[in-house]
Amino acid sequence: MGRFTLEAKVGAFVVLSFIGIGVIATTLEPLKFKGEGIDKHYFLTFKNVAGLEKDAPVRIAGVTVGKIVKVGVKDGKAVVEIAFFKPVKLYADAKARIETMGLMGEKYIELDPGSSQAGELPPGSRLENTQASISVDEVMASLNELIAKFNESLVTPDGKNRLALLLERITLLTEDISKAVGEVDKLLEENRKNVSELIGNLLAISSLLKEELPQVLENVNTLTGQLSEMALENRQDIRETIKNLRYFSERIPRLLDRVDSLAVRIERLLNEQNLHNIDETVENVKEVSSELRQLLAKVNEGKGTVGKLFNDEELYENLTKTAKTLGKLADKLEETKTYIGFRGDVNLRTGDSRGVFSLKIVPSKDHYYLFEVVGDSQGKVDRQTYYINYGGTLQRREEIETKYRTEFTLQYARVFEDKWIHPGSKFVLRGGLKESTGGIGLDYLYSDRLSFFSDLWDTGRKDEKGEDVEPHLRVGVKYNLGDNWFIYGGGDELLYSRWRGFFLGAGVLFGDNDLKYLLGSLPGGIK
Repeated sequence: MGRFTLEAKVGAFVVLSFIGIGVIATTLEPLKFKGEGIDKHYFLTFKNVAGLEKDAPVRIAGVTVGKIVKVGVKDGKAVVEIAFFKPVKLYADAKARIETMGLMGEKYIELDPGSSQAGELPPGSRLENTQASISVDEVMASLNELIAKFNESLVTPDGKNRLALLLERITLLTEDISKAVGEVDKLLEENRKNVSELIGNLLAISSLLKEELPQVLENVNTLTGQLSEMALENRQDIRETIKNLRYFSERIPRLLDRVDSLAVRIERLLNEQNLHNIDETVENVKEVSSELRQLLAKVNEGKGTVGKLFNDEELYENLTKTAKTLGKLADKLEETKTYIGFRGDVNLRTGDSRGVFSLKIVPSKDHYYLFEVVGDSQGKVDRQTYYINYGGTLQRREEIETKYRTEFTLQYARVFEDKWIHPGSKFVLRGGLKESTGGIGLDYLYSDRLSFFSDLWDTGRKDEKGEDVEPHLRVGVKYNLGDNWFIYGGGDELLYSRWRGFFLGAGVLFGDNDLKYLLGSLPGGIK
């Protein structure tokens, strides 16, 4: 048998694709926008329904059971008419509130059907127990009113700004402190000069006393002997001498006062604190000089970090190798490509929407890394089991709640060349986290514009009744409209017939060159 031609391969692939899509279409249940209970209409009264539109979903425990038929106004309040396309019973104590789902920001009505003890609420009834969404305009008005009151509190009765007056007083106080610091510095400088002069004078007086005091005492003794001889020989002269001594003694108290004053000044200067400060300063200078000598000696010997930097050749070589390694890493980063995008799709059967922000890092042609942030309005069922003591008996209780959380995708992808179906195309095998659970994916890149994708994730999940649910399987096709925009669609929840349906979506993707252009076009952006 001869080898198939290229045209035969492509034809076989297209035929098999249509057969697969036909099988999927025959297994899907019809779109249930209408069904049992479509004539059951109810009217809900709200104070404010800002952002709530016609055809928005109506949910109970996170499951879409109906939609909004009409939004109107009556007696100054908003009246919302809803209809159910699933068998739902509402009771007299039922409650309704307006919620926002996912990253898309779409608003919907969440119902609490109430308890059967209150009695069933007949179709066409009006439900008054409602909770409206918070208006952004009301929040902004309250904020503006608060800011206006704050500005009024800053104004004094005479029309002056309290904040400006406070800043002016702080400025004056700062200037006064600066002046006081300058005066203190000036006073200290003048005292330093006086102390230096006083020390010099004291040292001179001390030196003079040491040299002259012995001679003075000897002269006094000689004078005493001479006075004795003179007292015997010259009484008249003694009288004159006594007269002179009296005159001298009258002036001695003044001289003693001056000596006492000088002694006080010497005592103040030569107190223990000043002597201690002088000795401590001298010792510090000696220690610093010694440490500098030791440091220079260690540097010359190649000791310590600084010494090694100056003397170690091996360290220099290691630094050179490190610089080369950093250069290679910079080249690798330059080759890496980055793609940032956003896409959103809607399930045509349930009305659930999904918004995805994606970051794709491609270091080489044979693999890449995928990081995504996902907002899903379908939510996930969370079951909590607890036990209570009722009448001495331990009873089991379960609480079921549908939670809407932001989910994350982090996968590693490997790229393989297609050598069998269509040479030049590529297979991509992905694995890792898929919407915060384990998951795998297989893509087929047929051309630059056309590609096929499939994802399988969220194994071991359960529904609101606690029953096991098959893993989430999504298969679809993607078509690029240009360099950035694309559309996609396919089948969702293919393994679970209750949630099975079609989805359609669109998205945008920017590469390195697009990002540089966008950033460069901004004021002060990258050129």
